[in-house]
Amino acid sequence: MMNILTVFNIIPDLDLISEAEWASDIVDTRLNFPGVKTVPEAQDESAAELALRFRDAAAAASADSVAAASAGSHASAAAAAIDSEVRLTAVTFGNAVADKALRTLTALGYQSADRIDTDRPGPDNEESHAALLAEYCRKRGPFDLILTGTQSGVSGFSQLPLLLAEALQFPCITEVTGFSAGAEGRIRIEHQTDTGILSEDLPTPLLLTIGDVPDTCLRIPTLRQRKASGSNPPSVISASEFSEELKENGIRLQSVSAIDQSRAARQMEGDTDDIVKQIVQEYIREGTR
Repeated sequence: MMNILTVFNIIPDLDLISEAEWASDIVDTRLNFPGVKTVPEAQDESAAELALRFRDAAAAASADSVAAASAGSHASAAAAAIDSEVRLTAVTFGNAVADKALRTLTALGYQSADRIDTDRPGPDNEESHAALLAEYCRKRGPFDLILTGTQSGVSGFSQLPLLLAEALQFPCITEVTGFSAGAEGRIRIEHQTDTGILSEDLPTPLLLTIGDVPDTCLRIPTLRQRKASGSNPPSVISASEFSEELKENGIRLQSVSAIDQSRAARQMEGDTDDIVKQIVQEYIREGTR
């Protein structure tokens, strides 16, 4: 059996937030946008989908193994099915707003979906979250693969995956674009490097940070899947269960201000051909300076 943990983060849909809301809605050093639709971070969503695809591939391989062994030993067929079994777990931080995303994952086949409750005053930084996640992994694991988005974590600073890998002493592969079953129980990892895509077979345990992967939007569960998962609701875990004191150091949000994206403009009147000639001449003059 292979245990895979997907760590994801729920954020407000930033396209729906006005500039005034950015400046005013900061509560306990956290961004707070009540009533605004929340979504998983894009790379976290890719991580969840890639875990589902890995499970599907393992199930297909198991079915093929059973079919191939059906003419021989039944024991070998059963062993092949067990070796291909994948268990999926998801975990996130936050309040009850995140439960919708967790219920979606259980409907899609995640066996466990946990929310570490941080809906209270206190530290909200990468170090504290990494420490809590490390304790979670030690108590709920062991996990063979831990998946996160490259930008996972508070404010998208990309520190959480690296801090978690350090705390667990897991090798960390960044900018992963895909993974599959490799030879001899290893995992074949494809990840972006400075010279292109590198493919290599690595032993578990591993922590993989998922980069920008095309065509990995999380699938939508059917109504039947949602009904079937009703008996497997997300579990809520108090942060104090893992650590009585959260780390106070690290980067914390103090203020937010909009980036000035205005540009200088000039209105030109007259004949179109003359305006075009003037623009070209000014462009040439600017380029020779």
